[in-house]
Amino acid sequence: MSWKGFFTMKLLRPIFLASFIYIIFNSCLKEKEKSSDVYFSSEKFIDSLNIGEKGITKIAVENFRNDKREDNIVVLNFYRQDSIWNYKKQKNVGKTWKSMQKFYFDKDGLTGINAEISDFNGDGFKDLMYQSGIAGRGGNTIRKLFIYDPKSKEFIYIKNSDHYPNLSYNSDLKCINSLILTGSTITSFLKIKSDSLDEFARVDVSDTIVVEEKDSSGKFRVIEKRKFTGNDDDFYKTFRRYKPLEY
Repeated sequence: MSWKGFFTMKLLRPIFLASFIYIIFNSCLKEKEKSSDVYFSSEKFIDSLNIGEKGITKIAVENFRNDKREDNIVVLNFYRQDSIWNYKKQKNVGKTWKSMQKFYFDKDGLTGINAEISDFNGDGFKDLMYQSGIAGRGGNTIRKLFIYDPKSKEFIYIKNSDHYPNLSYNSDLKCINSLILTGSTITSFLKIKSDSLDEFARVDVSDTIVVEEKDSSGKFRVIEKRKFTGNDDDFYKTFRRYKPLEY
């Protein structure tokens, strides 16, 4: 090699080395960015002792986050206990959880799962509600409701349950109440029909109390109107009855 070639190689070597380091660094950076674009489990709720048929039904609710996309997804798995059959021995040799239903939903990134296991239709079997979001400056808790059906042995997703905030079971009227907080407060009285909530009465409280009931034609009619004379606590209470009015 001539001295000119040797001199040229010495000059180019740092350039080649710098280019190589840049390529490796850029590749690692892209791999890091790519690996961070993943969903990871941030919260999980499991129950197999209370929900549905106790000890036979199981629910797993898991919240997955993706910080890069600022996205949250909730995955619900409903299981039923099943026997493990050994064909060789021709007998059951144990038990396992068999997946029966699976649901995927978007979720807000502010609140937790806040699962609630309770009987929401008065049939003696406990159902599931979990928090999917929040509205009204934090006053309206949005939840999704799943009712256990002992006939099909499956859970029915109540599709419009997140249209009605602050849901609770009303054991007096055997219905579901929703307390909606806006400029006024509205107590909605709801019945479960198939896979939806159907409103049959409401009480709207502002400076006056207006009570409405749905008639046979499906239209709401005012059945009572009076001046609101309660205090601040009364303003935010859920009515348990609407004729007569009772908290």
